[in-house]
Amino acid sequence: MAFGLPVLGTDAGGTKEIVDHNVTGLLHPVGHPGTQVLAENLRFLLKNPSARKQMGMEGRKKVERNYLKKHMYKRFVEVLTRCMRSR
Repeated sequence: MAFGLPVLGTDAGGTKEIVDHNVTGLLHPVGHPGTQVLAENLRFLLKNPSARKQMGMEGRKKVERNYLKKHMYKRFVEVLTRCMRSR
């Protein structure tokens, strides 16, 4: 997502928490059953350059909004401030 590209990943664990299906990328089931869906997702992205571009842009926006250092530092300060106030 940081490179402005759509993500292909499994719909398990942290991946499904980070990748928004049909927004920042495409998810598929884990294991052998997921191979067919992964292939379909790859074909979709290959045949739909506008969808690739849109998902890539949305992914980059999400990275900028949630994961760049300046945002992480800001959130860290907010957490520390809340902890100090609750004492």
